[in-house]
Amino acid sequence: MIDKEGLTRHINNIEDKIFISRVLDRAEGVLKNYSPRNTDFCDPYQISLCRPILSKIRELKYFVSGGLGQAERQIIVMFPDYMESDEIDSPLRFLRIDGNFEHDSISHRDVLGSVLGLGIKREKIGDIFISKNCCYIVSFKDICDFIDGNLEKISHYKVETKIVTLEDIQIPQEKYKLIETTVPSLRLDVMVGVGFGESRNSLSKMIGNDKVKVNWKPINNPAHLVHKGDVISFKGKGRIVLLEVGNKTKKDRLKVTIQRMI
Repeated sequence: MIDKEGLTRHINNIEDKIFISRVLDRAEGVLKNYSPRNTDFCDPYQISLCRPILSKIRELKYFVSGGLGQAERQIIVMFPDYMESDEIDSPLRFLRIDGNFEHDSISHRDVLGSVLGLGIKREKIGDIFISKNCCYIVSFKDICDFIDGNLEKISHYKVETKIVTLEDIQIPQEKYKLIETTVPSLRLDVMVGVGFGESRNSLSKMIGNDKVKVNWKPINNPAHLVHKGDVISFKGKGRIVLLEVGNKTKKDRLKVTIQRMI
């Protein structure tokens, strides 16, 4: 049996502890049944929680996969240590969705909302890539088959779907804009205000309601200090990356460069 209590003793957040316990349940299934098992899709923060814990379990190996090399949301595939990763068939598939929509006319939220509207849980869906007149979804085989047979519309556009291979996918380059400015500090509320054009007066409540994450971890403290390379996501508004932190100006403000995904 896996010592769940010992492996999760250092985790204080209750939701994180529950999540890790579920992953460890599947790890126990691997060791008991001598067969591979995988998690649902996890964000990078959840993956970072799992890595050091799974690495401590004897007779267990694992790898992470999102179907594509640049995937953000990934699954953890666990298997007995006498097996090799290339012996394991990937449970992931790719679905292409075609419609008479122009690039930027539909959003990631539009696609995800339509898919979840079919009764599918968020953790069953991996990355979504939007291209001109089509988009791609990464998910499990049974989920892709279900979407393929049931998705008829995204927003007000009628769509057609089909299962495709990795070789069929053409991923568009992400669009972003650079924001070069000065800030009084690297507080979270300051960076969110500058990056998303929000008033600092309204941000404290939003940050306190789990709407803002730093490196995919919810942060409820407006005074939390961010660092170069941190990814800040704001629910419903998108994501920014603190690319550079420069020297202070004569007015004692910090020069920063922020990348905002659009």
